Amino acid sequence: MSTLRSIWLCGVCVVLQACVTSGDTNDGGTDTEAAVANMNLGAGYLRQGRTDLAIERLLRALDQDPKLADAHSTIAIAYDQIGSPEDAENHYRRATQLGPDNAAAANSYAVFLCRQNRWPEAEPYFRRAADNRTYGTPEVALTNAGVCARDAGELQQAGVFFRAALTKSPVFADALSNLMDMSYQSGEFMQARAFVERYLDAHPATAPVLWVCFNVERELKDNAAADRCATQLRAEFRGSTELAQLEEQQRRDGR
Repeated sequence: MSTLRSIWLCGVCVVLQACVTSGDTNDGGTDTEAAVANMNLGAGYLRQGRTDLAIERLLRALDQDPKLADAHSTIAIAYDQIGSPEDAENHYRRATQLGPDNAAAANSYAVFLCRQNRWPEAEPYFRRAADNRTYGTPEVALTNAGVCARDAGELQQAGVFFRAALTKSPVFADALSNLMDMSYQSGEFMQARAFVERYLDAHPATAPVLWVCFNVERELKDNAAADRCATQLRAEFRGSTELAQLEEQQRRDGR
């Protein structure tokens, strides 16, 4: 099961909602105040999906204060959205240079690098974000790192990152779902069952989790438990891809 999109978007939202920070910008001064105002307007436009207006305001902010780290982070997201990866990377890099303690910017730059299959470059930025004691959601950066490592084929390292995320937030849904899926795929069915149970104890069921639950219990030969997962999947997620997979599986089984 993939949680890439939701996690990455969470990282983006953190940047857009972050407190304003700047590099070596002089305190006070009308240029800095105007730059902050334009940056906030640009971030607002970006949240509304008005990317062109967002870029216009953010460029104005950077003209007023070129060292405003959050403006660089935010315009990087905007450029990424319109398909200008070179511009996006330039601004992500500048943001992390100006704001070395800006964990949200580091996380978002790492996500950007990961999407371009550049895991070795992304990993240090994920670590920078996760190790920052002021970062409110280190589990997000650690889970992002796990997803990126997993996609790069670094399965052992991915598991280390997912487990580290759970040390920060023991019931973090994305880390649990990735660990249950990895355990199932590697044939560690008892471990997969444990992660399914931990997930369902803390979160509402989802179709992907119930589908893993069904398959894990089938592998463990617990037909009653498998039937409970299947029944809940039918009752709560009609029309889902996972229900279609379940019905196809049961047709093949002659049930």
